[in-house]
Amino acid sequence: MLDWSQRTVLSTPVSGVVSKVAVSPGERVAAGQLLLQFDQRPFESALQDASAQLRKHGLQRDEARRELERTRELYERTVISVHDLSLQEINFAVEEADYSSAVVALDTAKLQLEYSTLQAPYAGLVLYIEVSAGMTVINTQQATPLVTLAQDRPMRAVAQVPATALDDLAAGQTVSVIVNDKRFDGKLDKLAAEPDSSGQYSLGFSFDPGETGLRSGLPVLVRIP
Repeated sequence: MLDWSQRTVLSTPVSGVVSKVAVSPGERVAAGQLLLQFDQRPFESALQDASAQLRKHGLQRDEARRELERTRELYERTVISVHDLSLQEINFAVEEADYSSAVVALDTAKLQLEYSTLQAPYAGLVLYIEVSAGMTVINTQQATPLVTLAQDRPMRAVAQVPATALDDLAAGQTVSVIVNDKRFDGKLDKLAAEPDSSGQYSLGFSFDPGETGLRSGLPVLVRIP
C-alpha cells in the first residue's frame, strides 16, 4: 500500500484570529510557502511595546551605571559612606536585571510574531485545512490543528511480511515499485528488526513518483530482484 513519506499536523503555540488562509486542500506547496496567517496587529503592537520597554530600560541602566561610577569616586575620596555605595550598587543591579528582562520580552515578542504566520516546513501536499478566515484560535492549553501536510516526494510503499520472507532482503536494496501499471525505481529503506503483534515484519520502500499525482492508500506491487 502507498503511504506518504511524512505526514504532519501543523499548529502554532500562539493564539489569534485567522486573517488569511493562503492554500487549499490538494494544493502542492513549496518549503517555506505561506499556509495561513493570524491577524498581525496584536503581535506587531506587542513587538513595538517590547522595543520601547527595552529602550527605556537601556537608558535607565546606563544612567544607573554612570551614577554608580560617580558614587564610587566619591566613596574613594571618603565623601560618602559604604552604605551609600551599597545602595547605588543595588540600584544598578536592579536596572541591569530589568534590562535583561526587557531583552527576553523583546525576543519573545519577535518569536510570537513569527509564530503568527504558518509556513510549510517542507515541500508537499496540503491534505486538510482545519480553520477558516475569521476564526479565533485559542492555544492556551493545547495546540489547535491548523493544517495537515504530507510529503509526497519521495513516496513510500509499506508492507507486512512473515519472517520467512526476510532471508534475502537487505536495507538499501533496489526494487521495482508498480502502481497502476506504472513502474518506478525504488529501494528498501526500512526493514523491521522485530515483528508486530501479528508476527509480521514491516517493510518500507521509497521511490520518486514524479508528476504522477499518486495518493496514499493505493495498492502497490513491489518486485525485488
